[in-house]
Amino acid sequence: MRPPASTVVLDTTVLISAALGRTGSVIKRVQLAAALITTSRVVEEARRKIELGLKAPELLPRLDAIAATLTVVPVARLAPVMPDAEAVLRDAVPSRNGSARDAHVLALAWSTGADIWSADRDFAGTGVPSWSTINLVRALAEAEE
Repeated sequence: MRPPASTVVLDTTVLISAALGRTGSVIKRVQLAAALITTSRVVEEARRKIELGLKAPELLPRLDAIAATLTVVPVARLAPVMPDAEAVLRDAVPSRNGSARDAHVLALAWSTGADIWSADRDFAGTGVPSWSTINLVRALAEAEE
């Protein structure tokens, strides 16, 4: 298995999982090997899902603390590549449902040469390596050996 890129983009699912206490230690481990970045929309979506969807506003300070350790890129800076990212996501194999809602994550990965860390399969077929948490941990362990 190849190691992850030196920069990894987190998507909303990973950020929510970390706020729930599931991947916080993994984030710290990944940060030893790669720069972790995300978009402002990912942070906003995670806040909304935690507060309104999970009805767990008490987790927002934890989410904010985790987000503070990441480089958060404003979505507006990705505008030049968003149309292409939307088109590629619409045509990607797992998400041929026309959804391009995660185009900002793909656009950030393209703009920085980063891999994507996500629990979703939406990025398969986009040309950008995407990692599940378990495979990312496995790849980091192999790289350390």
